[in-house]
This record gives sequence, C-alpha cells and structure tokens, in this order.
Amino acid sequence: MKSGNAILAISLICSAGCWGQAGSGSSSSSTQAINAQNANNVCRVYFVKPKLGSEAQLEQGRKKHMQFHKSQNDTWTWTTFAIETGMNAGVYVTSTCGHAWKDFDDWEKRMGKADTADATTNMSPHEQASWNGFYLYRSDMSLGAANRPPTPITAVTIYVLHPGAQNEFTDAIKKINDALGKQPDWPKTSGWLQLINGGEGPTFVLLNSRQNWADFAPLPKSIADVVNETYGKDAGDAIFKAIRNATEHLFTESALYRPDLSYSPAK
Repeated sequence: MKSGNAILAISLICSAGCWGQAGSGSSSSSTQAINAQNANNVCRVYFVKPKLGSEAQLEQGRKKHMQFHKSQNDTWTWTTFAIETGMNAGVYVTSTCGHAWKDFDDWEKRMGKADTADATTNMSPHEQASWNGFYLYRSDMSLGAANRPPTPITAVTIYVLHPGAQNEFTDAIKKINDALGKQPDWPKTSGWLQLINGGEGPTFVLLNSRQNWADFAPLPKSIADVVNETYGKDAGDAIFKAIRNATEHLFTESALYRPDLSYSPAK
C-alpha cells in the first residue's frame, strides 16, 4: 500500500498517541552491543487466513492444536491475535517470543514433526493461506519490556523501508525516543519488532498496547510537539524528514488478543 510523503507525514504525526517510546540505546550503539541486548528476543510469528466461511472451524482447530501443546508439556508460550482492521482483517496471528536462535533447533528436534502433523490435521483444511517469519524484538528501540503480558488490543504500524535506509531510520527513531523519554506523562507501552526473515524488508513493526478503543484517542501533545520542544523545529523537521526518506510505505492495523486461542505452559 503506497503512501505519498504528505500521507506519511500525517501518519507519523498522528501516531503520537501510540508511539510511547523511550529507547535505551542511541545512534552510537555498536552492532555487538545491540546483538547482545537482543540475544534472547527472537520471535517466530505465524499468520493464517481462513477460508471464507470457515472461521469457526479454524478457531476450533486452533483450540485443539493448543491442547496438543498442553498434552506435550510444551514449555513455550504461544499467543494468538485476530487482526481487526486493515487489509489483513480476518487473519489470525500466533507468535512465540523470547528465544535465542538455537532454541528453535532444540524445539524442532523435540516437537517439530508432531506439531506439524497435528496442525495439518486440525487447521490446514480450514486455511486459505498461511505464512510465517522470524522477527527480533528490539529492546534497544523499545520502552516496553520484551515478553510482557498481552493487552486486549494492540495497535500496529508497519514500516517497509527503502533498501539501505535502516541506519537512518533507527537513528531517527532513537532521537524521537530520547525526546519522549523525557516526558513523564507519555504512555510507555510500545515496542519495536524487526523482520529478520520471511517477507519484504527492511521492515520494522511498531506495537502499542491498548486496553480499549478509547486508548486510541490523541494525546494532548503530538509527537511533533514533543520533538520540536526538545530539539527545536529545524532539528525536529530533519528527524521527520529522515524517517520519510527512509520509508518506502507504511500501513496500520489493530489486533485483538484471543486468550481462548493461546497457550501458556503451567507455572
């Protein structure tokens, strides 16, 4: 979904109510330090689009599949959301996070074949399409802690960047984070995912926790207000220009938490 610079600028400003970032890193953070900070923040995210009219059957299949995880004493948490708005409305998203890369090899050896067989039996007949990818939760760009409990709604903003524009984008985001971090009343509910493998990239996903739809209402100050107050208008304009120039396109959606389609291991 392409967006012109004017639309992109409006989107960046309007996202003030859901940014809520105060990054712990800066543009001078080394790759080694960032990798170390995020070493256990790998997520695998599965997307499933049901066949038309098969939503109920797919949900029943997902519930049976989560019972399979329980029967196998799976130690991983699997969290499911249903996308409510945007061009992916109706898609179910199930993720498992908080892992190192090697953990996926261990899990595959332990559960992989049986998991695939159960999913094929209980869910595949009701799927129109499915895809998945690996994402990294960027703690160095996020205020919210990794693996915190889900809230009823998540506001999602997906940024697809121009090739080679990642550094400019992350540097600009961290400058905004530093400004927002100085605001004691700014909501600190957000986190960033970076797509590592499994789709169009470079892609970054901004996630913001919401208790209800009222939480989408604008804040008294916009993100532009805060940035301009912190850096001055000229510097603030340069920060937003860097984000606009780095971004090929963006889109937004909302996702509803489905605890009935999720699984958490026994404590």
